[in-house]
Amino acid sequence: MVQDRSGLLYLVNAHADHAVVVLDTEGNLIRYWGDFTPSAHGLTIVGEGNEEYLFITDNSRNGAIWKTTLGGEVLFKIECPMESGLYASPNEFRSSKTIVMPNRDLVVLDGYGKDYVLRFDSKGKFLDAFGGDLGEGEARNEHYGPHGGAVDFSSSGRPEPILALSDKQRLKRLSLSGEWIDTISLPGSNPRDIVFHRNHLVIPNLGDDWPTDLLAAGYLTVLNRDFKVVANLGGEPPEYEDGTLLQMRHDAHTFLHPHGILFDREGNLYVAQYDSNGTFPLKFERIP
Repeated sequence: MVQDRSGLLYLVNAHADHAVVVLDTEGNLIRYWGDFTPSAHGLTIVGEGNEEYLFITDNSRNGAIWKTTLGGEVLFKIECPMESGLYASPNEFRSSKTIVMPNRDLVVLDGYGKDYVLRFDSKGKFLDAFGGDLGEGEARNEHYGPHGGAVDFSSSGRPEPILALSDKQRLKRLSLSGEWIDTISLPGSNPRDIVFHRNHLVIPNLGDDWPTDLLAAGYLTVLNRDFKVVANLGGEPPEYEDGTLLQMRHDAHTFLHPHGILFDREGNLYVAQYDSNGTFPLKFERIP
């Protein structure tokens, strides 16, 4: 989910006729559109001058990234970068999220495909890639790897991608050129994305110990900037033993497979859920 400058909320869903649903902050349906993508998965909003645009990431086979206006006009489409030499077929490309850098370059996570982190310029020209089977040791990504993530600019201005490695139950920090920095273990989690909020990282976990337990409800994990878990929303309090984080789990059915989150400009929290019986996103109001 994302919020535009006017305050409207945008939600993507895997529907062939309306990939984007637009709501106000009270949950009222404003409009819906998007019959050009069969499996919308990632959504990013970016301002360019007085205008705002969306990048919609499709995780189907031979998936794509679409740049659109807020009203649904398609401006351009990025497909599998066959020129990279990394793919034998376009069907191997199944991207999950697009991150827009300050210089308008695009960082694309191939989280359902070959687990690369790919960089494109603002017009969609392929630049380079890391992760997947590139590099050595922890610089590589196992499958399924980078489902979501964010880029951290707090380290002396040096951008550092942080990847949410969903089925591996951990986060991984790298440089923008692919050098491994460290790995943060989150046992009992299934991190689907990373959102920065008030000097913390907030992570939706689709389930407990996923994919071992596909029925567990899931929860949200909050980490400080030292990457220590300080809270689990809808989950049991985190416990450390000799500096090692113990297995985490949900404590109530507050959530049902949380998949994406958004903090609006007032600090309210929205949680979009996957395979949740068609529920609307949940809203949690900020306590003054």
